[in-house]
Amino acid sequence: MTAAPRTLTQETIVARLDELPTLPTIVYELSRVINDPMSSTSDVEKLMANDISLTTKVLRLVNSAYYAIPGGVSSLSRAIAYIGFDTVNQLVLSASILKALETKGPQRFDMNEFWKHSIGVAIAAETVAKFVRHPMPADLFTCGLVHDMGKVALYTIDPDVMLTITQTAKEEQISYAEAEVKLGIPGHTAIGQLLAQRWQLPANIQAVIKHHHSKEGRRLTAEQNLNVDIVYLANLLTHALKFGHSGHDKILGAPTDVLGRMTINLERDFKNLLQEIKAGLDKAQDFLRVLGGN
Repeated sequence: MTAAPRTLTQETIVARLDELPTLPTIVYELSRVINDPMSSTSDVEKLMANDISLTTKVLRLVNSAYYAIPGGVSSLSRAIAYIGFDTVNQLVLSASILKALETKGPQRFDMNEFWKHSIGVAIAAETVAKFVRHPMPADLFTCGLVHDMGKVALYTIDPDVMLTITQTAKEEQISYAEAEVKLGIPGHTAIGQLLAQRWQLPANIQAVIKHHHSKEGRRLTAEQNLNVDIVYLANLLTHALKFGHSGHDKILGAPTDVLGRMTINLERDFKNLLQEIKAGLDKAQDFLRVLGGN
């Protein structure tokens, strides 16, 4: 039987979030440059030259098996030519967020398995986005990657409370979110959104972080609702495929309502989609090594 956690209010969490690192300035500068229609590839290269470590990491990601670029690339200009401005921007944002959420010292929770799950959801979300012809599938990679960042934030702020949640989920055979409710602890969705607001992440990412466990009743734009549906499905399928571990073992059935909203036919389309996701996960090892710093 797990012990009752110490009282942890949302106000306490907000105050403690200030202890977490901020994102590097280059994240915001790159987003501004890429979203400027007058910007060129050379503008991006000049900006990224200010952070060689981050540039190197992005190039390693671009050269991973996931993108399978013939012959590989050695410069940002060639990377952009193959995968586009938006994907490079999302990789910079993703790498920066993971660096900011890096946990130090001995781990009482398996963060490697946690980030394996998160990268799995990222790949699955991008795959689903392409499947339903989303105009910006690379954005869904980032949404999937950071959907559970509230869990890491809580683990950094108060590991005992986070571990109590995971233990309760295991003992009661319920989900992590259900364990939060049972214990009366602010949800990882709320914590994650608070951190996303502090980091000034795009509204679409904030919407996914806040609502990725909600199938309905969201007050969002049509685009945000689609993004949430995509990550909701990607998260569920990654759990079902047992790719990584995010703090609980509960697996849900196929959400026919969510599939219907995305016009994914359970009998006609679902098997093909699952095969595409599995193929993407098979290529995830490079992402795990580079993004995880291993």
